[in-house]
Amino acid sequence: MRILIIHYHLRPEGVPRVIASQVKVLIAAGHEITVASSGPVGGLECDEMLIPELDYRDEGMIPDELFPEADLWIIHNPTLGLNSGYPAMIKKAAKRGQRILLQCHDFPEDGRPANYGRLTMEEQLYPLAEHVHYAAINRRDFRILLEAGVPEERCHYLPNAVDPPVCESEEEEGLIFYPVRGIRRKNLGEICLLAKHAPAGTRFAVALRSTAEEPPEIHDHWVALATELGLEVEFDVANEPGEFAKWLARASHIVTTSVAEGFGLAFLEPAFLGKPLIGRNLPEITADFEDYGTFYEDIPVPVMTGLAETFREELQKYREAYGMPVGDLDEAWESYKPDFGNLPEDFQERVIREIELPELRQWLGAALAVKPKEVALDQWTLESYGERLAAIIVKAGRSSQSSPLEWLEKERVLTQFMEPGRFHFLRT
Repeated sequence: MRILIIHYHLRPEGVPRVIASQVKVLIAAGHEITVASSGPVGGLECDEMLIPELDYRDEGMIPDELFPEADLWIIHNPTLGLNSGYPAMIKKAAKRGQRILLQCHDFPEDGRPANYGRLTMEEQLYPLAEHVHYAAINRRDFRILLEAGVPEERCHYLPNAVDPPVCESEEEEGLIFYPVRGIRRKNLGEICLLAKHAPAGTRFAVALRSTAEEPPEIHDHWVALATELGLEVEFDVANEPGEFAKWLARASHIVTTSVAEGFGLAFLEPAFLGKPLIGRNLPEITADFEDYGTFYEDIPVPVMTGLAETFREELQKYREAYGMPVGDLDEAWESYKPDFGNLPEDFQERVIREIELPELRQWLGAALAVKPKEVALDQWTLESYGERLAAIIVKAGRSSQSSPLEWLEKERVLTQFMEPGRFHFLRT
């Protein structure tokens, strides 16, 4: 089968790593693969097309006449809103009967109101037809798509493969690596908090600086604070080719403080590497696999002056940004439990500067002494991923191309992500 994979870019981040796994298993299965992106090109063992118009942008059309003939398109994060031209491109292709698999890693309805606003000019966002299939990378999103109205026979659960880089260098005791790009929802302030409370000799390192998806000001603020306070945290350490794998190899522990994930690679990759994992749990994500790490559910902090007012203001702006009713802000505040990971950055800085958390210090000391346990990993291998993907490809590749095109009501997705209790300062 001729398969065209489409994504905004191939920069060294999460989704391009998934695409690399897809390319491997699809070529091994005998398919003819082309990947179209804004680059950089040359890193995949298949045909690559450079189309600058696919990258993040707020206006303009995507010239789909440049795309080669294909039996199936796989479009990654098609509705995320990082490029306002994607809905029109998908609509045009679906109307002419192009078989499409829309693989949703993230949703604009989930804490990205600016992205969602970029797409609301395009009334039709989620196409429905026999030749349009959806893939979700976690059970939560799979259920959301089903509840929104995607037919079960065209909605697929496709968790990512875990294919970590080869690690060959020696571990350095007390080196804790956070293998992410430092965008806001990765909660870098919590890394600084952990560094403040960690045992002597412990060092933290964050892989990459935030880039095109999010301006780097928040990342750079935490760099400046860590420097000012003398915290043992290094940032943007893996920005050269090959450095990411080297830091994974050097680390004695992997850490995660993220407040939102699509698949949760950070929770599984350490198990493949045999390295202990510590940090913040995300039950919506970790429910999909056996618990490997040593986690906390939250970091309770005192209610600080001004927090209640800030909460009400930000929640109101958040709901209004999505065009949703504001609702009872006092009731929402009553259900809010102050947790360091769900504070605005200025309040997080106040905690780091002013408050000691002896329970966190004690937890860290104990967590760093825990040895990694063995867990079953077979279902997360490239082989298992290839089997799942192959079954979906067969269904999508054989679907009728004459089905009339309809559209999902976008609000049926949005309302599920706007349920009470889901508001989070760092996901807006």
